Amino acid sequence: MNKGTVAVAMSVYCADNPKFVKEAIESILNQSYTSFTLYIAVDGQVGKHLSSCLRDYESNHKIVLLYFPENKGLAQRLNDIIKIASENRFKYLARMDADDVSYTRRLETQVEYLEKNPQVDVLGSGLNEINENGSFLFKKIAVQEHKILVKNIIKKCPFNHPTVVFKMSIFSKEGFRYKSELKNTQDYYLWVDLLAAGKVFSNIEKPLLDFRIDDNFYKRRGLNKAINDFKSRLYAMKHLNNRSLTNLVHVLVLFTLRVSPPVIKKFAYKYLR
Repeated sequence: MNKGTVAVAMSVYCADNPKFVKEAIESILNQSYTSFTLYIAVDGQVGKHLSSCLRDYESNHKIVLLYFPENKGLAQRLNDIIKIASENRFKYLARMDADDVSYTRRLETQVEYLEKNPQVDVLGSGLNEINENGSFLFKKIAVQEHKILVKNIIKKCPFNHPTVVFKMSIFSKEGFRYKSELKNTQDYYLWVDLLAAGKVFSNIEKPLLDFRIDDNFYKRRGLNKAINDFKSRLYAMKHLNNRSLTNLVHVLVLFTLRVSPPVIKKFAYKYLR
């Protein structure tokens, strides 16, 4: 059975808000581009409200629900989806988070770009940040040019992870995967590994997704996240031969901000980027 051109990868777990999950799913089902299958990995046990939300989609032919008894984190569940999607011979893999909203023409725009630019291996886009109520907070324009993305990778992540579309061959033929032992920063390590292998990055500058930010967004960026961010930048400096004093200073400043109180992180995220 032909499941389409694009596999969309989403993972949900017990802390996800059923209302936001429904909005995320519906935003994919309402895409103008229809040659896709949405894979939803249910990472461990979930509450009755989220379970009820997911059951509503069990009969939808565009969705494959994958239930896992244990919570093992986003990276592991993305790898699980990648394995299944690779076996079904999709051409592209698109990321989607369980609390974001893809714009109607997101997949259409990204697939069209990749078809016209076959040298590009990974494609992201800009996004609009929204709050818990869906109100606009900030417009984040993405950098398009590969050389600039590589040059700035220590100081700035090249992609907004939920907006990314990959060539499936990266996974199915070359064997790349997320580092499943990581509970965060798994996307950054993958970007470094792909760049080290000579893969080409690009972004569509304009926003194609609403990215939801709530108070927990800043609280989640605590000590463990700070340590992983620090290690990931050192990893990038080593593997991409990108060592410099300015980069090291930036990493130390970033670490300091990551371990600061939430109110300072919130200020820095808003004004210092």
